[in-house]
Amino acid sequence: MLTIRRALGSEYESIGQLTVDAYAPVLAFGAADPYCSTLMDAAGRAAGAELWVAIDSQGIAGTVTVCRPGGPYAEIAATGELEVRMLAVSSDRQRRRIGSSLMAAVHETGSAGGFDSVVLSVIDTNVAAAAFYDRLGYVREATRDWQPLPTVTLQVWRRPLG
Repeated sequence: MLTIRRALGSEYESIGQLTVDAYAPVLAFGAADPYCSTLMDAAGRAAGAELWVAIDSQGIAGTVTVCRPGGPYAEIAATGELEVRMLAVSSDRQRRRIGSSLMAAVHETGSAGGFDSVVLSVIDTNVAAAAFYDRLGYVREATRDWQPLPTVTLQVWRRPLG
């Protein structure tokens, strides 16, 4: 059984490490990547957005950060859009629908909150993540792609709710 809920302060360190570990294969500079400090900062995400966890019989299995437009962690959300950042699933629990379950909870929350859609960014080199979001009904919005750094291109994906 999987439980999805807001993260507890006592879980932040584990959530940060899980997120870094999950992102490691796609980070440009591996463990030396400057983005690691952002991924590790679960406490900051909890303070500036909603930090959720998926808990199974073994403990924390996954996490996602849910951002509202205008919030400190929202990068691309426009009015009516809920934004997802830093979806991560423990490497030893992948392919068990944990990511899909976290995203289903986001979709339910967005619909209940009156949001029109959910948006997110995927680095252009992460083909597996793009395929995952495509399977969940997200559509690429290439006109919204952006570059936080000259060497990093993020693709924008959007899924209507309702």
